[in-house]
Amino acid sequence: MTVTASYAVIVLGTILWDAGAILQKQAIERLGSGPLRVIKLVGSARWMLGLVANAVGWGLFVLGLNSVPVSVARTVTGGSYVILALFSTIFLRTPLKLPEWMALIVVTGGIVILGVQGQAGAVAADTLLPTVARLAIGLGAIVAVCGSILLATRGAGSILGLAAISGLLSGAGDLMVKLITVLAREEARPLAGAGIAAMGLSGVAMVAFYVTGIYMLSRAYQVGTVVAGMVISDFFARVSAIFLGAVCLSEPLIVSGQGGPLYAVGFLMVLGGSLLLGRFSSRTVRTASS
Repeated sequence: MTVTASYAVIVLGTILWDAGAILQKQAIERLGSGPLRVIKLVGSARWMLGLVANAVGWGLFVLGLNSVPVSVARTVTGGSYVILALFSTIFLRTPLKLPEWMALIVVTGGIVILGVQGQAGAVAADTLLPTVARLAIGLGAIVAVCGSILLATRGAGSILGLAAISGLLSGAGDLMVKLITVLAREEARPLAGAGIAAMGLSGVAMVAFYVTGIYMLSRAYQVGTVVAGMVISDFFARVSAIFLGAVCLSEPLIVSGQGGPLYAVGFLMVLGGSLLLGRFSSRTVRTASS
């Protein structure tokens, strides 16, 4: 699969993921306030349908992840903001203001640059497997940050704490996906048995990170808007993926070669637009709650 095709698959995955987010938000609103329990979510057909849409979207994301570094793939998903804003306006009756639309335009422009320049430079395809120490340091740091957020937000009762933890765990899940793909390429070597065992452990960790992250994001939807929750979660997922990709997999942030500078511009546009949208969305939440 070419780099451009990988980007297209990732963007398609974000469309399904955002459709699932809208369905989950609608289900959360129907469940009402109070403690959100897993049994309530499983019993909601709308929430389960949203979860299926999330799963298919995630599968497409994984497919595209085979040819794109984790950090860059997470940045491309910033385009989900555009789709989510449209879905939120149509289905949740939550229109965006002019500054928010401007931020979305910046994000979209960055995604276009990333897609075009993806052919101008080579993304590192063969990533060295991390040592146990590097993996422990990276994941340990993420868990420590999640614990700090829990303490700072007094049990993660705010949309910021819930969505941030969801994003951090999703970034860790992305790392496990990348590990599995790398280990799969190592299977043909003499240590195939050890490689398969490592793949199994990575799979268990992946499920744990993603399932917990999805639950925390559902809790975020319960206490805030879907746009604010997704923006905060995706931002922290991007930061987590960049950190883990660099520490555990030695992944490059941008491509090398003549297209590198323009590629960096696209990356910064997506990241900067995401931050602006998160800022404006936070203001919207505070205004609505006041």
